[in-house]
Amino acid sequence: MGQPVLTAILAFAIAAVLTAAVAIGTFGAETLSRAVKLVAVVAVIAFAVVALERADVRINFTGSMPIGIYLLSPLPPGAVKRGMIVAACAPSKAAEMGHQRGYLAAGSCADRTELLLKFVAATAGDEVDVTPAGVSVNSCRLDLSRSAARDRSGRKLTRWPGGHYRLSTGQVWLYAANDQSWDSRYWGPASDGDIVGEALPLLVFSVPLRSGPPAFLRRRRPSAYDPSGSVDVKAFLFAEVEPRTDTT
Repeated sequence: MGQPVLTAILAFAIAAVLTAAVAIGTFGAETLSRAVKLVAVVAVIAFAVVALERADVRINFTGSMPIGIYLLSPLPPGAVKRGMIVAACAPSKAAEMGHQRGYLAAGSCADRTELLLKFVAATAGDEVDVTPAGVSVNSCRLDLSRSAARDRSGRKLTRWPGGHYRLSTGQVWLYAANDQSWDSRYWGPASDGDIVGEALPLLVFSVPLRSGPPAFLRRRRPSAYDPSGSVDVKAFLFAEVEPRTDTT
């Protein structure tokens, strides 16, 4: 379902709630008072519809990210950080395949596909390891990052070639903690130019990962992680870990 349809549904829901509220509040009131309140409700509804159409709002109903409403906020050059929730266009080949298979609906991206909501799991300087068991960043395994051999329709999927990668300037690794996520585990590093903006949760129906654990619980160094197993995605994405650098 495309974003325009979802926005229209949301506007209709707001209208229905407000109309019901007025109907209850004006029950038994004088006709003039009821008419004045009804006009006010219509004005509020019109404002809500216009605001939703003009605002950069993204409604998510997929299982990859917390379900709810997100506000897209533009990011200046160089402002993409690990741990951000972002709205991004899939790389061209991934977008084409995603659209053909029905992973992606039509949208505003250059390939005429919809934006994806993902976490930035790695940025320039971070080291990414891709194995059959999953994806690790700076020796930290990301939960539910193992690629699937086939999609839900039984069609073959090909993961990004296994190996050790260090992201270059302008590259990001996009990820969601879901074993069905269509992300960099299949199509590799994306360009930070593919990121349209940061996705700020406005109303979500599960706790967004962006909130993270309390600061005093966040792990600070790669040595604090167990490289042999999975780690808490929250603790990793929001840890203040410096990318490793060569000493030679």
